[in-house]
Amino acid sequence: MKKNRILYSIVMFSLVFAFGCKDVITDQVEVAKLVKVEQVSNYQNADYLTFNGKVKEKSLTMLSFRVGGPLVKTNVNAGDYVNAGEIIAQIDKRDYKVQLDNAEAQFEQLKGEYERYKELFEKEKIPANTYEKVESGYKMAKAGYKNALNQLNDTELKAPISGYIHEKMVENFNTVGPGQPIVSIIDMSQLEIIIHVPETQVLDIKQHQKSYLSVKNANVYDIPVKLKSVNEKTGSDGLYEVRFVLENKDNYNIYPGMTAEVKVTSDDETDVIKISSNAVFMKDNATYVWVYNSGKQQIQKRKVTIASIKPEGRLKVIKGLQKGDFVVTAGVHSLIDGQKVKPISHASSTNIGGLL
Repeated sequence: MKKNRILYSIVMFSLVFAFGCKDVITDQVEVAKLVKVEQVSNYQNADYLTFNGKVKEKSLTMLSFRVGGPLVKTNVNAGDYVNAGEIIAQIDKRDYKVQLDNAEAQFEQLKGEYERYKELFEKEKIPANTYEKVESGYKMAKAGYKNALNQLNDTELKAPISGYIHEKMVENFNTVGPGQPIVSIIDMSQLEIIIHVPETQVLDIKQHQKSYLSVKNANVYDIPVKLKSVNEKTGSDGLYEVRFVLENKDNYNIYPGMTAEVKVTSDDETDVIKISSNAVFMKDNATYVWVYNSGKQQIQKRKVTIASIKPEGRLKVIKGLQKGDFVVTAGVHSLIDGQKVKPISHASSTNIGGLL
């Protein structure tokens, strides 16, 4: 009887131990986590970026007289087109003509005296210091005459460039002073298009070779423009100012202040790798993705280099991935290196949402 009780105890202990070990083994089996993945592929279409901006004139110049006096004539109004050299406004010439007559008379007198003394000096009939005094007086009279002539010419304000009168500041019969703004003129021989871009796209702007301008209100589309400059420092808005230039040879109906669209494209860019922005995460100031190994059903952390954000919101990868790789595109911050995962199957057309 005692022997039977001992045998019964051994059997029960074996059963308890067996079931206990089964629970431990079950607990140690790693459950693969469901993840969303996408396969990396190459994009061979032309890459492009689109920005909104403003049209600006080549220059806006304030014109003023070098001399002062009563304004007797203005030949332009705001909006008028003027050619280079055309007279825009005129000051009363009376006083300047009198000054010129006096300066000319003094110059002619000293000129004759200078020529006589020069002849005597060359024949060594007068001392050098006497000749030098006469020569000095002659040069001063000559400079005075030229100055009076320049002042008379400066009573006419001429357009230094061809362009449109933007604003007229004074009217006839007002007395104006030297340097006082009379009109402003817009140089439309070139147009500038100004856009502002974030730091993630500055490199793309510099590298892309072709840019096109569209101005809807001018009914102008896809005109080639050239990159003029990229500011090396951001503005107060944290964006970089970029300028494009358009030679206005065909006199497009584009005017300063119009809203414009610039498309920056590169037709020769091929084999571009792009991934979802949800696939990347940062660690120790570096950018990583989780790459899925279908053979081991595990993920490994891999460092990648991102060049820019593309218009469709995807990221351009220039280092770290190649065609055919699988990357995790959801929940990347909750994963660990070497973790077992299982890709989520795509829902079929008859199982919308994958609920069945």
